[in-house]
Amino acid sequence: MVATIASYRKDDLIGSILDLQAFEVASAFENKAADAVAVRNTVAKSMFRLASGADLVRPFLENWSALRAGFIEGEQRSQEVIAISKSGFADNSDAKIVDLLKERLRTPDDMKLQFRHLQGRLAADIQERGDERIPDPELASREFLEEVRRHTGMIHTDNPALRILEAVGVDLSEVGPDTTVADVGDMATFRKKLGVLNERLRLSLPDVIARVKEDRLPSGIISNAIRRFHPDTRKWDGSELNDRHLACLSAYADVTYVDKRTHEAFRLARQKSETFASLTRDVEKAGTYSDIAEQLSANFGNPSPAATPGERF
Repeated sequence: MVATIASYRKDDLIGSILDLQAFEVASAFENKAADAVAVRNTVAKSMFRLASGADLVRPFLENWSALRAGFIEGEQRSQEVIAISKSGFADNSDAKIVDLLKERLRTPDDMKLQFRHLQGRLAADIQERGDERIPDPELASREFLEEVRRHTGMIHTDNPALRILEAVGVDLSEVGPDTTVADVGDMATFRKKLGVLNERLRLSLPDVIARVKEDRLPSGIISNAIRRFHPDTRKWDGSELNDRHLACLSAYADVTYVDKRTHEAFRLARQKSETFASLTRDVEKAGTYSDIAEQLSANFGNPSPAATPGERF
């Protein structure tokens, strides 16, 4: 028998990172007092599915053509997400929102010029350090900033900071004296994620946003820590996003195998955060899949001491 993440919708498919996150959000929503460890302990009892390898693989074989296209599209998207998120093209992540609110109003021509400047900087970053499989850095930067401009309506003469807050669903009352652009970006990203997950949950989205904070979700704590402490590299490989998703399993699995850079991020995160350390179990590094098989064979039957019998998968 093989253990996989279950589909939150209970269909006959292997679950993904979205299903893992949906289970966590549902648990945190139901129990407002639960911290990340309590959420993990509750979710671990129902998140996994046991089946034969043949039963798990069959749906993939029957729908391989459509799935393959989706995998390729997802891989390309991951490459762009990592490059854009790591680029410092805007150079204002540490700027305080209260200071931006005091800035002078810009004319439409000023805003257009600013967007062209940002697009050029982002394209240069993607070209120099982005995943080499990104076919057109110029197109990737242009499409991203066009989407930003479309959603924020920034070609206007009113205050751009207020436009940004309104567009990402952050109320001015949520902005403190030290809230930065990066903080608002993190809030917006999490709320957008909740919107996607709510397609599975089918709850009241405003209630979900009000009740569920990212620091109560094991996957949120782990993926954000890996993002923060992941060693910088000359090239920003799109696989780093997959590494963050894989890292989330470390709250549930007896042992999780990662590459050496992600392993270093785990080491640093454990030193900096007691919560992170209390959530994650054994994490080992391996260069190849054959290395993983050899290590599992050598250590079979020796589960992590942190895992209780009902939580070993």
